[in-house]
Amino acid sequence: MQNAIEQKPAKKAVNVQRTHEGPRRYLELTQDIIVLGLCAVLFAAMAIKLVHLVQLMLVGTDFSAVIGDILFVLVLVELFRLLVIYLEEHRVSVDTMVEVGITGTLREIIVKGPLEIDWKHLLVVCAFILTLGLVLRFAGIQMGSQGK
Repeated sequence: MQNAIEQKPAKKAVNVQRTHEGPRRYLELTQDIIVLGLCAVLFAAMAIKLVHLVQLMLVGTDFSAVIGDILFVLVLVELFRLLVIYLEEHRVSVDTMVEVGITGTLREIIVKGPLEIDWKHLLVVCAFILTLGLVLRFAGIQMGSQGK
């Protein structure tokens, strides 16, 4: 009786990504167009911010505003890189998203100043950055072990 149970024919696995080839192709094309639009908007935002940064440097403003703008441009560059990776591979890079999160969080701390932030809020931000660092570390290990 156990042999009858073991000899059941296995169900054929269906590849979900290949079920509707036509509509999927047009939806991916639509997503690519949307991502290209986002890339153009990010590029324009980076150009505007760089012009603003040059104006701040010429006027001679405080150092924290300049560093905040530089870090903001770096966040935009990382987001642009994330969109380019999506266009090339049609996947979202988790490690790039985590890097953007870390850079954006550190930017906010630098702009506000660590001495002006409540200690409870600073403790939460430290835990958040530590968590993102752990995600970045262990996501890289997992991706490396899957490739072998």
